[in-house]
Amino acid sequence: MTYNGLAVNRQGVQTGAGMYLNRTVLTKYHYTKKQRTNVAIHEMGHALGLAHNDGGSVSAMNPANRTYALRNCDIRGAKQIYASAATTTKTLATAAQSTLTVDHLKDYDNGITGVEQLKKSAPIIVEGHITKSVNHHKAPKNYYTTQTLAIDKAFKGNVGATLTFTQGGTTHMAVTASEILPQHQTIIVMLAKNTHGTYYVINDGQGMFVDTYINNGNELFDHVSDHAIYTEAMLH
Repeated sequence: MTYNGLAVNRQGVQTGAGMYLNRTVLTKYHYTKKQRTNVAIHEMGHALGLAHNDGGSVSAMNPANRTYALRNCDIRGAKQIYASAATTTKTLATAAQSTLTVDHLKDYDNGITGVEQLKKSAPIIVEGHITKSVNHHKAPKNYYTTQTLAIDKAFKGNVGATLTFTQGGTTHMAVTASEILPQHQTIIVMLAKNTHGTYYVINDGQGMFVDTYINNGNELFDHVSDHAIYTEAMLH
C-alpha cells in the first residue's frame, strides 16, 4: 500500500526520498481519514530516515501503523538524525535548501499504451496553443486544469476554432509523468470525451506533445510522459 525510495550519496548520506501512498488499497480496506493520515506520517518518517520502532510501540513508527499518531519518541528520533550536519563545511550546511514535491501517480485502466494505440483510440487529435488555463482544486484527489486551445490544425475529428479540455493536475499538484501544458506554445493533444461530454487528454502526459524545435524542415515534438521526440507527421 506504500512505497519509499531513498536516494543516498557515495558517503552513505541520504540526499532525497520519494514516498507513495496507494489510495486504491487504502480505500479497499476501508481506512478512515485519520488512519490514512497516520500511514502518511509513518511513511514520511521513513523518508526522513527513521526505522521502525518496536512491535508494541504506541507511535507513528510502529511497524504496522494505521492506528497511532505522531508521538514524542518519533520526534526524538528525527531530532537525533538531524542533530548535526552531514558535512563539516558549515557553508554547505547552511546553504542547503530542503524541498518537498507532492504529485499524483495515476492508474490508467483503459488499456491504451504507446503512441500508435493513442492515435488509433483518440477521436480527436489537434494542434494549437493554449490561451487560457484554470486550476481546479477539489481535495483529496480531484486536482485538474481546464485548458482552452486555439486550434491551428485538426488532424482527426470535427472541431471548431477553439476547444476546451481538461488534464490531470494543477500548477500546485503535479501528476507523475505529466505536466501542465504551457500557454502560447505549439502543442499536439490526443483527446477523448467523458460521459459528461467534456474533452480530456487521454492518459495525461501520454497524450500530450510540445513543440521543441525544427530540424530539416520538420517540427519536432517532445512527448510529455517520456520525452521521446516525434515529428508532426508521426502523431496523426
